[in-house]
Amino acid sequence: MELATRTQRFLAALADGVILSVPYVLGSLEAVPTPLRLLGVIGSLALLVVQLVMVSQRGQTLGKRLVGIRIVMKDTLENGGFVVNVVKRGLLNGLLSLIPGYFLVDSLFVFRADRRCIHDMIAGTVVIQAAPAVV
Repeated sequence: MELATRTQRFLAALADGVILSVPYVLGSLEAVPTPLRLLGVIGSLALLVVQLVMVSQRGQTLGKRLVGIRIVMKDTLENGGFVVNVVKRGLLNGLLSLIPGYFLVDSLFVFRADRRCIHDMIAGTVVIQAAPAVV
């Protein structure tokens, strides 16, 4: 097992942000015609479902798949599934992000030797190398 690099984790997060922001922005701009706005909203919801299914079943978001990394349980190196990857890593971490400064501290933890952020420690996960998607 080889840990994902900090650069890979950053690029995966960046890719996810770009992928998810395009339909969101399209659905949010009042200058965009209504049918395209509706398409943006539907696209955002579809991407959200795709991301949730992928992270539950494979331990990967679209960005992680593109970069070639995945989330696994630290002790077993198996996929944590919905509860670990979505509820603990995503929902719980999202709630903690409401605390001012938490997101920054959580992100900076990636600079530790084990490259685990706070949300990784909460969920008992680690992000490892995987085969990148063939585009």
